[in-house]
Amino acid sequence: MKPFLFKINALVKNLLILFQPHVVFSFLIQPFAFFSNFLSLTQWIAKQPTKGVYKDAFSLLRNYNHRIDLYNYVIEKENLSNTEIIYIEMGVCNGNSFAWWMQNNHNSASRFHGFDTFEGLPEQWGYFFKNGDMIAEAPKLEDARGHFYKGLFQDTLVPFLNNGNVSKGKRKIIHLDADLFSSTLFSLSMLYPYLEKGDIVFFDEFNVPNHEYLAFKIFTESFYVKMELLGAVNNYYQAAFKVK
Repeated sequence: MKPFLFKINALVKNLLILFQPHVVFSFLIQPFAFFSNFLSLTQWIAKQPTKGVYKDAFSLLRNYNHRIDLYNYVIEKENLSNTEIIYIEMGVCNGNSFAWWMQNNHNSASRFHGFDTFEGLPEQWGYFFKNGDMIAEAPKLEDARGHFYKGLFQDTLVPFLNNGNVSKGKRKIIHLDADLFSSTLFSLSMLYPYLEKGDIVFFDEFNVPNHEYLAFKIFTESFYVKMELLGAVNNYYQAAFKVK
């Protein structure tokens, strides 16, 4: 029976390729992809534990101050205030979160690395943000522990890693604020060899179905990485995980 079904399956695929249904139905690609990923997101959220996980109250509007509440929760729960850390932020923009972590980690041996084009988004993000939006100048750094790397992640992150800036055995805080699926998945894939149990990963736009959530899903499933949810705010717009 199976060989027969395999042949039918192959026949149907070949016929579809021959008739090229995209000519008529290509307008359905984006809405179907969004709906599929949104269903996957809500299904994932429904499966998450509530005990021991920090969450703010449900709100119809986002309050970005809640992001700071999440940072405070994680830094206290994981005792990170005085611990030597390697902080890596993918997508710095105006540098608010980067500055917060530098101000709230007091270990002189900690190092803070921020990556951004500082020329805006390199491609369109969703329906509202186009290439070049969110442009920002690199913030001034008064703390010698920090450094910025200007350019596409594909051009800056690989040399940074190859130069030995990230060593195993030190606690790593990865802050993903690149917005885009491509940038987020690239960052996770490149950082994968350096991730260790106990490292913390933040997502700043996690509940965007076609971008950071999709990158998280593909990365964790493809690389067999397990992440424990520590907390989420703004209805999972921002989320924090610990590598297991």
